[in-house]
Amino acid sequence: MNPHRISVKLYLDDPAALDAEAVVPPFHRYIREDAVGGIPIDVARYAHVVNGPGVLIIGHQLDYAIDYAEGRAGISVTRKRDPEGTLAEQVRDLAAEAARLSLLLQGEDGIGDAARVGTGEALVTILDRYEAPNDDETLVRVEPALREAFEPLSESGAVEVTRVGGAREPFAARVAISTARPLERWAEGSAALT
Repeated sequence: MNPHRISVKLYLDDPAALDAEAVVPPFHRYIREDAVGGIPIDVARYAHVVNGPGVLIIGHQLDYAIDYAEGRAGISVTRKRDPEGTLAEQVRDLAAEAARLSLLLQGEDGIGDAARVGTGEALVTILDRYEAPNDDETLVRVEPALREAFEPLSESGAVEVTRVGGAREPFAARVAISTARPLERWAEGSAALT
């Protein structure tokens, strides 16, 4: 399986601490300075939408978001096209992009640690319902790749993968990572961990 549209979300350590509007100026600057991957195009604000996407950098290949879906704040990165590598490499690289964005935002005045994400849990969503319906069969097909993606990010190599959501939603799996490596290590991506 090699879907084209995948999303990885890492959850904020202190969700109430981050004001989504505070990321708008840095997001515009990241576009100008080419500080994020892909070809970033614009910033969109949806912070008014309850449990919605918050604030996004919309790009040609990748979207970056302060994401409030599921009622939990996090940083998500969604690949919309031009996948490279195996499913495991794609997932690991999206997790690395989310980690890098967290580190970038932590360096911003007025944001700092409010943008720190945890490394003990991730949500992986495959946004291709035809290729990956949200059922147990898809979990069986996807779980080995998710383990391959996240086991190197755990000191112990232990991860637990659980399917979430219903059949009418895109396939999503929550990955619990025990004794996770530091965020800086996550930001290194596939090349450093293989």
